[in-house]
Amino acid sequence: MRRATVTALAALAAAVSLACLVGPGGHPVVMPDAAPSADQMAELWVEPERERDLYYGVGGPRLAPDPDLFYTVTEVKVGGFSEGYDVEGPDGRDWSAKFPPEAPTEVVASRIHWGIGYHQPPIYLLLRWQAEGADRPNPQLPARFREDEPDLHGLEDEGDWSFYENPFVGTRQLNALLALQAMLGNSDLKASNNTLFALDAPFEGAARWYVVRDIGQAFGRSGTFDPPRGDIDVFERTGFIRSVSGDRVELEYAGRHAALFEHIRVDDVVWLCRQLDRLTDRQWSDAFRAGGYEPLVADRFIRRMKQKIAEGLALAR
Repeated sequence: MRRATVTALAALAAAVSLACLVGPGGHPVVMPDAAPSADQMAELWVEPERERDLYYGVGGPRLAPDPDLFYTVTEVKVGGFSEGYDVEGPDGRDWSAKFPPEAPTEVVASRIHWGIGYHQPPIYLLLRWQAEGADRPNPQLPARFREDEPDLHGLEDEGDWSFYENPFVGTRQLNALLALQAMLGNSDLKASNNTLFALDAPFEGAARWYVVRDIGQAFGRSGTFDPPRGDIDVFERTGFIRSVSGDRVELEYAGRHAALFEHIRVDDVVWLCRQLDRLTDRQWSDAFRAGGYEPLVADRFIRRMKQKIAEGLALAR
């Protein structure tokens, strides 16, 4: 009885501590009233089937944009780190096209998330493509193409969700997702980069998906003011685990959302690294090929990722 009481008090103290953490603008980290059920957890993460195709991703070749079509620019994007267009193809499909530096990094980061079981929308990189009404000459720069309404089980954007308040706060899967952002160097964790999708019927275990989207701030280092993206020299020099104290891990993270990382546990990091360690050499290669990286540069990114994974696995007791 005494042990059960102590355990309950410790859990309560941890929950209170977590609930008192505050992010930018005074937004607190809010614990849910109850742990998510297995069905709810599937809205964020599912056990992936072996050797998912990390070249084409969730949409496969069927949903990929055609590089031989002439796209029409319907809007020039204003704001954000990377420039881009909204475009329409002659087949009537509407797309968001984002240019470097975030186009390649977003595709690779998306493939890695999906490869270990976190839901992602279909996105692709077009290396060379043509556009009418563009403010730059053809061929256009390489661009990340994301369709507005992909033919994927009725996938529909229903708005934002926040890392600070959602059904998964405190769970291993959400903590591991945050640890993955630190590993990749992504500190752009505002709610507008997270999307809640609805589907017509359950797909990948759920009819609603909590998705981390717009994850192009990757493969450099985290930071507050325009940190580098896709910089292999910076990525190779940037650490992953700063220190361990008891069951808590301090990760290499610099940004406005440090409160989210205050309760990352050793077991969360080990779990993440075990998921990543299951990816095959072909999957790693395909993920970076999908982002248009030359093999020699891709190999350096992959080598550094595997070093970080080994660092996390070494924490296992």
